Amino acid sequence: MGRYLGIDVGATWTRAVLTDGWGNVLERAKIRTGADPLGEISSLLTGWTFDGVGVGSIGPLDLARGWVVNSPNSPTRQFPLVEPLKKFGKPVVVANDCVAAVWGEYLYKHRRDNLVYMTISTGVGFGAVVNGFLLLGKDGNAHELGHAVVDFKSQRRCGCGGLGHLEAYVGGGNVAKAFGREPAELFRLYRANDRKAVEFIDMWLDALAAGVATAIAAYDPEVFIVGGSIALSNWDIIAPELERRLEKYLAIRPPEIKTASFGDDEVAIGAAALVRQTPEALKKFGYPR
Repeated sequence: MGRYLGIDVGATWTRAVLTDGWGNVLERAKIRTGADPLGEISSLLTGWTFDGVGVGSIGPLDLARGWVVNSPNSPTRQFPLVEPLKKFGKPVVVANDCVAAVWGEYLYKHRRDNLVYMTISTGVGFGAVVNGFLLLGKDGNAHELGHAVVDFKSQRRCGCGGLGHLEAYVGGGNVAKAFGREPAELFRLYRANDRKAVEFIDMWLDALAAGVATAIAAYDPEVFIVGGSIALSNWDIIAPELERRLEKYLAIRPPEIKTASFGDDEVAIGAAALVRQTPEALKKFGYPR
C-alpha cells in the first residue's frame, strides 16, 4: 500500500507526518513556520522512507507554478512548494491546506460525495468536494471563502488588504488586532462572563455563522467539517451557537456539522492523501510532479 509523507505549511507551524496507506501516522515532526518552511522541515526527516510527498499549504496559490503567492498570514508572502522537495526524488503533489484536509476526510473518513472543510485558525479557509469532485478553480483558489465579503460597508481590513472579509472578522490574527488580546485569552474572558468579551464573541459568532452559511449556499454539502486551533479549542461554545445562528441565514437544507477527524494532523494527513490517491482535478495541473 506504500508510505506517504504529508506536510502542513501553516501560518504559525509547519508539520510533517509519515503515514501508511490508510492514513495512520507512523512519524511526526513540527517546526515554527519560517521563510523557507519546506526546506527547513525536510532537514528533520532523516531516515524517513516514503513513496510520495503531499503538501497542504496556506494560500493563495499558483498551482501551475507550485508556489504560494501573496499570502497574508505567512512570514514571507510567497515561497515555492514543489522545488524544495525535488531532492527526495519522489512524486510531489501540492494544494491549499483546506483542500488537503477535505480530501483526507473524503478518502479516509466520510466517503460522502459532498463535503466542505473549514479551518478557523490564524486565518480562515475552506476546501470542498462536490459530487465526488475536488474543486480547485483556475489557479487552485476556488475555496478562498475566507475572503468572502460578509459586510460590504465595513472598513475592517483583512490581512490581504480587502475590506469586510470573513477572515477579518473571524480569523485569529485579525481577532487579536481588533480585541487587543489573543483568541485564547478572549475566549477565557468570555467563559468568565467579561462584558466586552461576551459582546465581541457574540459578534464573532454571527460573522462565523454568516461565513458558514455562505459556504453551505455555495457548495450544498452533506457534511460540513470544522477544524483549526480556535474551533477545536472552543467547540463547546461554537457548536450550539453556530447551529442556532445558521437558521437566520440559510435558505437550503443544512448539512451535518462535525469537527475535524484528525486533530492537529488534519492537514498533514490530508496532504499525504493527495499523493496516496491524487484527485483528477490536480492531475490537470500536472501533479504528481
